[in-house]
Amino acid sequence: MQNQQKIRVAVRIRPLLDHEKRQGHLNSRIDCNGQEVIIKEERNKKSYKFDHVLPEAASQEQVFKSCEIDQLVQSVIDGYHVTVFAYGQTGSGKTHTMEGLRDEEGIAVKQDGLIPKTIHSLFNKIKQNALQKDFSVYCSYLQIYNEKIYDLLGETTKTNYSVQASGLKMRWNVRDQFVVENLFVYQCKTAEEVIQLFKLGSRNRITASHKLNFQSSRSHSIFEIKIESIDLKNPDSFITSKLELVDLAGSERISITGTEGRQAKESIEINKSLMTLRQVIAILSDTNNKTIPPYRDSKLTCLLKQSIGGNCFCLMIACIAPLDTFYDENVSTLQYATKAAYITNIPVKNDDPKLKVINDLKQQINSLKQELSKANQHIEFLSNIAQKQDSNQNMNNIQTRTNFDNLLQNQQRLLEEESSDEDANKFEYTQFNDRLIDSINMVRELLLSNKEMREREEQINQKCESMYREIQFLQKENFELRERLGDPDQQRESPQKRPSTIKKNTMMMEEPGFLPEQVTQFQRNFQKDFRDTPNKDYKDSQMSMTNRNIRAHSQRTQGRQLPLISTYQQNFEEVQQDEMTNFGRRSLYQKQLK
Repeated sequence: MQNQQKIRVAVRIRPLLDHEKRQGHLNSRIDCNGQEVIIKEERNKKSYKFDHVLPEAASQEQVFKSCEIDQLVQSVIDGYHVTVFAYGQTGSGKTHTMEGLRDEEGIAVKQDGLIPKTIHSLFNKIKQNALQKDFSVYCSYLQIYNEKIYDLLGETTKTNYSVQASGLKMRWNVRDQFVVENLFVYQCKTAEEVIQLFKLGSRNRITASHKLNFQSSRSHSIFEIKIESIDLKNPDSFITSKLELVDLAGSERISITGTEGRQAKESIEINKSLMTLRQVIAILSDTNNKTIPPYRDSKLTCLLKQSIGGNCFCLMIACIAPLDTFYDENVSTLQYATKAAYITNIPVKNDDPKLKVINDLKQQINSLKQELSKANQHIEFLSNIAQKQDSNQNMNNIQTRTNFDNLLQNQQRLLEEESSDEDANKFEYTQFNDRLIDSINMVRELLLSNKEMREREEQINQKCESMYREIQFLQKENFELRERLGDPDQQRESPQKRPSTIKKNTMMMEEPGFLPEQVTQFQRNFQKDFRDTPNKDYKDSQMSMTNRNIRAHSQRTQGRQLPLISTYQQNFEEVQQDEMTNFGRRSLYQKQLK
């Protein structure tokens, strides 16, 4: 799991200025005690605890050492992103902390701030690691003025910043999140070159004067130093990291600063961007809040997305003006600084993607080697156990073989003694076995023949049943024809007799008979029409002709049926004879078995 890192927060309380002392301003509510800032109220006190608290008497060098900037610079050398930004109201000393004490032209020459000291520290680290890695340093400088991005190292200056009215465009990508297009980037070989570019950009930065600050920054500035390092032992190892030094414009109340016109518009835009930054800090500090931080509501928060809740090390320096008249602003600054201390970043080393894949594969190879060594050790352990078991088994086998040989010898002796008696018994036993085998073969043949006879019997029964049904159908049809034609021979016979039938499994014929009288409506109508026919001679001729036809049809059907019945009867008799012979053979085999 990647290491999580909280945003480190430092609070710096600036001293009272000479003109503030002359105006009678006092500091009676803010006090420092170690890592705590104590705010005195009318009845009670509030205390805020931070990583670093710098009192009024702290110098720029003490600020640099107390905030552990050297460790952050080392993280940049190792390949991590680092951000340092100053936050506070207007006139609280943010620019003084970051850039240093300016002269009349606006260039930091009297006292260096954190940015110049950080640049020197960076190049000192590069010199220390020059034998292991080859470093390349690039720097750029921009400002966000009225929600538009301008290049401080390009053509836009303090006098002609309105030339680029639209500002520079900002794009999003997967790796670097938000990136500014067409930004001038300069390669520097020494710390003096970087400081010279920084001073040039600071001179081009937009400032103004109001009641609280004679050189108030009217824009947010971001000075970025990009470092590319190549390992001399492994040229494929290419790492890119960046150091962002941010000086935010201070929040201000127009009623106190007295700004008008263009400066009032600037104040509104500054307060909007800072309000978005506070919303992002408030959402990220609350772990139970699932709201998506509104990074895109301001260009400032877009460019600081990796710094706040992202993948870099971050240091926030909250600056406070210790005047009693700024009590509300100071409390608000301390509250948001406390919330920022709860934000968690996950710093990620910015290795080359190819190098990441190679390192991952190396880790997998090492893990597989460890697993393979463990498996080999386990196999050796099991093989040793198996060898011990084999040796024990061999000893046991030798003992069992000796015991078995002794038993065989004893049995041979006993067999030699009893061999004379066993020879006669063996002869009788072999004869009995031969008889038993013959009888078993005979029983097997008998079962097979019995099975074949049963199959033949079933086939003959099926044929008899089909013939029986055909004969019944023909007799019924013959009877119905006679009923319709009114056969006189048919009338003399009893109507209660049934037609001749064949008993199942026998071929014996019963006496001929007739079914009960079943006359349909069609038969009645036919007979009525026939009786009502006026021509008697025609009627008699028709009657005689139909009777002759019926007799001829019945004779033909009987002529076809009788040969078939006789053949089926003969087959059935043959089956009965085979059954009798099989029964006799079974009884004979049973007697032999007994």
